[in-house]
Amino acid sequence: MKIRHSVLVGAAVAVLAFGFGNLAHRAEGADAADARLQRLEDIEAIRTLLVRYGRELDKRDFAAYGALFAQDGSWKGGMGTATGPEAIANMVAAGFERMSPTLYTSSNHVMSSFDIAVDGDTASAWSRWTWVVVGAAGKPETHRAGHYEDTLVRERGEWKFKTRQAFTEINP
Repeated sequence: MKIRHSVLVGAAVAVLAFGFGNLAHRAEGADAADARLQRLEDIEAIRTLLVRYGRELDKRDFAAYGALFAQDGSWKGGMGTATGPEAIANMVAAGFERMSPTLYTSSNHVMSSFDIAVDGDTASAWSRWTWVVVGAAGKPETHRAGHYEDTLVRERGEWKFKTRQAFTEINP
């Protein structure tokens, strides 16, 4: 009888251990799934930010463009260097004022080749840009192209540019 009792107790311990182990494994799996989902949501939010950057430029909404940057965010590129949303918006507005309106009327910033790495509330991104303008005979013409190197930060729950540097590779 003692052997039978020992076998039953051993079996019960094994069943309980397996059950608790399975619950712990499911909890770890849920945490891992939540982390993967958060990472994917962050990547998509950053991809949206990268696309909005081009859209705000194309609309010439410089205030909305500047708002894409963190409070201490910086921009560096062909138009100059500036820090802070308002200073960045003013720099870009001044840059467009120096250009002929025929150059940028109905122009399009094409953003592509996104490579985004998220690490908690910070991230880095690399992407390509192409600036397409209305060329001869009203046909699209690539005016400039290059790439961006970005550092991003989550600020008050939103992804913003901490640093954005534009590199021009094609300047016909």
